[in-house]
Amino acid sequence: MYNLCCISNELKEQGHSFQTMTWKRYNDLCSQHSVSHALNELGSRWLNNVKVTRLAILHCWQNRWGYRISSNLFPVLTHPEFGYDISDVPQYEAIMETLNDTAWENKNFWGVRLSTHPDQFNVLASENQGSVDKTILELNHHGWVMDQLGCERSYYNPINIHVNCTKGDLADIAARFMSNLNQCDQSVTSRLVLENEDKGCWNVDNLLKYFSLPITYDNLHDKCNPSAKNTYLECAETWPCKPLFHYSESHPDKTNPRSHADMPVDFPCSDDYDWDIELKSKDAAIRACASHLKNAKSMYALH
Repeated sequence: MYNLCCISNELKEQGHSFQTMTWKRYNDLCSQHSVSHALNELGSRWLNNVKVTRLAILHCWQNRWGYRISSNLFPVLTHPEFGYDISDVPQYEAIMETLNDTAWENKNFWGVRLSTHPDQFNVLASENQGSVDKTILELNHHGWVMDQLGCERSYYNPINIHVNCTKGDLADIAARFMSNLNQCDQSVTSRLVLENEDKGCWNVDNLLKYFSLPITYDNLHDKCNPSAKNTYLECAETWPCKPLFHYSESHPDKTNPRSHADMPVDFPCSDDYDWDIELKSKDAAIRACASHLKNAKSMYALH
């Protein structure tokens, strides 16, 4: 199964887009108007975003795709200086009703596999306690969102992050990571998986050596930062359920091989796993991957 990552260009063309707000913009609204005005503006964005999420999950069900939930459904909420909760915005009841309805429909009718990929600033292995505290707050928020959307507390609905720390002995980094992970809510610890990185020490080999968590195999990261011996097959063995891997290709017109292409010229190496398609053309890229795979199977059948 192929999975849509956060944004559907097809829904966007129909006028259904996520909305954000920066911390600066929020403070400007507070100073120019009032806190209540700013919270109302923020709440309207949060409500919009959960409604777009519901439409995206429905869209994926209609196309037999999985879906990666956006990591920024609730802008400003987890900022350490914010000081308010979801329940403090006027749209709270509508937000929770939308989340609950989405969870019920996905559990009872749609059955779309959901995941999420928090941003790169989350560094559980950081030596800076402030960064660790911020990361735990952010991951717990993602665990809460997954719970509200009815996700299993299992690796079937993973929260995917990078180690994102290369300073020091690898065993020490891994130990610090796991110690801090154990401070997270069970909504996080039951779902958290690790992804191989496109540079630095955390390729597939070292993740397998130092961690006992499921490993998300990213083919483009492995191309840019290859392992000596381990591949997606070894990563698959770390999952107690069907693995969810990441697929992309280098952009043909850019010198940096880490730049993602818009459309595929190939397709994932195996359809035994689920794949988040990280190509920039989103829906169109998934349809192209599916077409490639269908044609390949047809050619194989003929021979």
